[in-house]
Amino acid sequence: MKNIFYSLLSALVFAVLLSACEDFNDQFDGLDDKTQITNLAAYNYKLSTADYKTISDAAAAATTDPAAKALALSINTNKYFTTAAPASAYVPYLLKNLYPYSDLGSTAMVTYDFNVGTPAYLSDYTGATVYTLVTGDYATSGSDILGFYPSATPATYLPAILAARVTDPTEGKIALAKYTQYTETPIITTTTNYLLEDNFNYGATAGNLTSLTSNWAIHSGSTQIGYNNTSLSMTGYPSTGIGGSALIDNANSEDVNRNFTPQLSGKVYASALVNFSSVGSGTYFLHFMEQDGSFNFASRVSAKDDGSGRILFGIGASSTITYGTTPFDINTTYLLVTSYDIATATSNLYVLSTAVTNEPETPEATSTHTAPFTVQRIGIRQGGGGLTLTLDGLRVAKTWADLMVNNVVTAIVGAKNDREVYYKYTSGQWIPATGIYVLTAEDYDSMGTAAGQPGKYNNFDSSMLPENYLPTFLAKLYPYAQNGNKQIVAYKYYSGGTQTRVDEYIFQDGKWSKPSSVVSKTEQFVYSNAGWVFDPTVKIVMGTSDYQLMVDYVLATPSIAVLAHPFYKNEEYYYGFGSRYSNVNFRLSYRNPYFSGDYVQPVTVDPEFNALTTDAAKVALMWTRLKEGMGKFLQLRYPNAVPTVGGLDVYYHATTYVYYPTGVSAGNEYHKYIFKCTAAASGSTPPTFEFISEGIVN
Repeated sequence: MKNIFYSLLSALVFAVLLSACEDFNDQFDGLDDKTQITNLAAYNYKLSTADYKTISDAAAAATTDPAAKALALSINTNKYFTTAAPASAYVPYLLKNLYPYSDLGSTAMVTYDFNVGTPAYLSDYTGATVYTLVTGDYATSGSDILGFYPSATPATYLPAILAARVTDPTEGKIALAKYTQYTETPIITTTTNYLLEDNFNYGATAGNLTSLTSNWAIHSGSTQIGYNNTSLSMTGYPSTGIGGSALIDNANSEDVNRNFTPQLSGKVYASALVNFSSVGSGTYFLHFMEQDGSFNFASRVSAKDDGSGRILFGIGASSTITYGTTPFDINTTYLLVTSYDIATATSNLYVLSTAVTNEPETPEATSTHTAPFTVQRIGIRQGGGGLTLTLDGLRVAKTWADLMVNNVVTAIVGAKNDREVYYKYTSGQWIPATGIYVLTAEDYDSMGTAAGQPGKYNNFDSSMLPENYLPTFLAKLYPYAQNGNKQIVAYKYYSGGTQTRVDEYIFQDGKWSKPSSVVSKTEQFVYSNAGWVFDPTVKIVMGTSDYQLMVDYVLATPSIAVLAHPFYKNEEYYYGFGSRYSNVNFRLSYRNPYFSGDYVQPVTVDPEFNALTTDAAKVALMWTRLKEGMGKFLQLRYPNAVPTVGGLDVYYHATTYVYYPTGVSAGNEYHKYIFKCTAAASGSTPPTFEFISEGIVN
């Protein structure tokens, strides 16, 4: 289970451990307190299943904070550590019991399981902004229903829709657009949501209204009501800009009405677009009627001059009118809306400059009659009072909302598909996200539609795990996948509710599989005055592959590639690394140009080296280059290096073997180079290391 290597094993190991002990001094107090090491040990230990429970119980017992206790107990449940519950904080609970009598400076290399969690690029998808298209979005494609028509290509419209609907996106932001597309032209059934609509669409020739249509019945007067072949408009109002309009003139006397389904209870609403060219002392021009021939009028809409050439609008339950106090302009189109409550005989009037979907709280004017009655007609009146106006877009309905929309769709029949697609915000625009596949209803159905199969409800759950289905699905979807191919898959998962989950699969050795997020990690702990504590120091003694790593680097670097051995390619003469004998070779005689032909020493083209005239200067250059080379080696060897772990700075101790350290006489030395990581890799920029010290260890 454990291996203990004591300093008596060899003088070399003793020296290395002694040096290592000194390296801890910067971070751990008390390591210099002993003048003689008697039991300096280096342990290797791999956590067992039982160890996670031991750690969990000890950590939970050491705290009274509920959140901290829950985090500690999660270690036993999961049998792994996480970023939230790091090994650096919890493993010391175990080492305290395993190795309670170690001397200061003893180390333990502990291997454990760690859940790396979801990669950031997958979290971008699970945290995507979700937007479901609404009717107005589909209208950009010419659709008047909740869905794209078969001829529409959604990708043509989605970028602009997301640009309008997703506020303040940042570079790289992911959005999930949900939409419906019909695969066949739908059959649409509508029902009329209003009691009456008249857009005065009675031809292109102006004239008298009752001469052009029988829709309106005359109930008083003789001089006919006029008809214009132009219309009134207001954005947002459904009866706008259609056909012609009615002309009301104070010089005429004909009054007309039009019937609708009798209303015996509740409220009745009427709306109309009006534009006045003149007003005088005032009178009413629009009203509800109980029946033809009756003069039981309700909601008499009136207008008069406010004394300065502007309009005051009013409402009356009888010939007595209650006027509002807000002046309005002539030659301006307004939307008048009136309501009549049959139970209370109360009429309200609203004057709007723009159409609104909700009934305002405060009317412009209110009037109540003493005797309620039912309504089944709407009348247009001409009379004295100096009113001349155009009236258009007349509507009657049971609710305010029904005035503001056209026919209501009650049924849409046609095959359709619900789709979801990810977009990424890039350089100021939304573009389709690549590398991700979103499962469709058809995909779930292909996995089986019976009870207990994904196609039953188009999702996975704990009894239908996605990893049991997706590898086979991906194999069919990508029959020619190559080793190393990766595919992100978004799918539905039910767990108390349906949620979107995202996984990444990789193709290796002929099959697709989901890489485990739980990996094995080994980290170092050191025994100090404070007990066992985490030590993020990375230590390495260079081996053959490490030396070859540097040879390959020189071969791949154009400015110094000529300084690598051209035939065997296992030695280079810029830094001196060589895998042939696993060392750094400073031998100056190897750098003298005495070979020829295919074996000519590349150092003959090293002007910096050859410009030096003394051996001492040449050797000094070699030591300078080696320090540079060790920093480069750490960048290549540890591309994922980070500057801190567990709040501690990370130092790298790299030991290399130097042959001919003086350049002219045989000999060998182990030299340890200490660097501190100062920044993690970013994009194509490797991690950076700061040189701390160098020293001989033998």
